[in-house]
Amino acid sequence: MKVDKQIPITSALDTRAQARPQVATGRASRQPVQEPSAREAREPRGGGSHNGFNFQLNQQLSSMQAADRYLGDLSEQLSALKLSISRQLSAPQSANERETITQQLTQANNLLAERSKRTGQSLDANFKLRLNEPLRSRFSIQGLETLDTIQRAGKETLLFTAGRALAEPVALVLDEGMSEEQILRRLNSSFGNAGIRAELDQDGALTFSMPENDWQLFKEQLKIKGEGKLFPAQSQGIATTAEEGFLELSTTLAQESFRELRQLLDSVVSALDRISSLRQHISLRQEDVREFLAQQESQDEKQWALNFAGAVFDTQGRKASRYSVVAQTVIAQAQLTRFAVVSLLS
Repeated sequence: MKVDKQIPITSALDTRAQARPQVATGRASRQPVQEPSAREAREPRGGGSHNGFNFQLNQQLSSMQAADRYLGDLSEQLSALKLSISRQLSAPQSANERETITQQLTQANNLLAERSKRTGQSLDANFKLRLNEPLRSRFSIQGLETLDTIQRAGKETLLFTAGRALAEPVALVLDEGMSEEQILRRLNSSFGNAGIRAELDQDGALTFSMPENDWQLFKEQLKIKGEGKLFPAQSQGIATTAEEGFLELSTTLAQESFRELRQLLDSVVSALDRISSLRQHISLRQEDVREFLAQQESQDEKQWALNFAGAVFDTQGRKASRYSVVAQTVIAQAQLTRFAVVSLLS
């Protein structure tokens, strides 16, 4: 039996290309070669979960790039603010200089407010990178700052309402002599359906968290009724809450005394240091992801892209009647990668 080894055209363009399977000739009749369908080209054998994982890594890489760009813009804004405050502290300037600081504070606050949108929801309010989970806002409620406060109040039933932010009112039943663990379990069981979690921070303070997309409406409509211990029986208006955040910049500080300006400068310097550290961390994460993706770009990935592109061209009825068209198609297919195809389709 005579065996012919056919070398693919793309091997001249890609030295890593593997030879096509050998085709037997002779007495046996040739079997017609079936071109893969577009669906088959999209699904290489045994690569479904692997391809999905790579696609997820590409999404994370895009999120990190957006976060890094945002942090770069914020760093520039805070650096300009730092310079203006330093000049004002070293040699008090005119009222115009104070007005400049106020404008820079406003611009910095506007940039902080755009965090979620600008970063593709990859940075939470505390500027922690969140790539695999939805962002959550962390906050405290005045009157429920510590578990000790709740224990001292004893038996009481609290009713929480928040308009459309809560599907239905939440009743929290507190009993006499409850331990800290029991109070936390009672809080989480009561608020669980609303997506709100209760926990203790590093200092032992009681904090709550909920999806960031629901937080704005929740804090604007939260009302709490009690039995006169923790909260009055009649609602006193919107409950006071405080959200944890990376940096708080009050525009009134620009008009305050030397001491307040010094505190503002310290806050800005601390924020710049943290941003620098976070950008270094993101850079290392990006480098690790790129290195992993480069290692995964094997011949199977390129063959998948070639098969898919070929199936799409056939579906469109494109005929290679001229040599120039054939040459352009071969070169284009040889340079395709799976990631390029996925990017075009997404």
